[in-house]
Amino acid sequence: MKDWQILTSFVYPHEANMVKTYLDSEGIETIVKDEMTVQVNNFYSNAIGGVKLLVRTLDYEKGIETLEKGGYIGDAHKTKNRVETLFYEVKSDKKKCPYCRSENIGKRRNPDYLVLVVYLLLGAIFPIFRNSYKCFDCSKEWKFKRKK
Repeated sequence: MKDWQILTSFVYPHEANMVKTYLDSEGIETIVKDEMTVQVNNFYSNAIGGVKLLVRTLDYEKGIETLEKGGYIGDAHKTKNRVETLFYEVKSDKKKCPYCRSENIGKRRNPDYLVLVVYLLLGAIFPIFRNSYKCFDCSKEWKFKRKK
């Protein structure tokens, strides 16, 4: 196992097996690690780092290129997505992505850090959320703030 390297990891075993099949069809030998542990209890997935897909060290670069070609990983997966704050005027259009101008966006409600503090102090969670938006075409996240 010394010459094997983790190519990527997944939350669920079926995702790893789909990518394993794709890489095997391209001639890259793979091993799925921690698959059975996650199948026994799905909640262990994050604790153990997910279901890992391993390739030989010699095939690592070829595996990355193959996954990029197949659309399994891209620029959004290489860098961590950040929620950017955008300032807007009253007449601005909030129904389009400010980056790619797509209308394929969704609203997300992320819990605020204040919720964690209240939970630790009182033992109860109050519904305090911060709204952000996500574009499903360019995978960018942002939130709006009114200009003062």
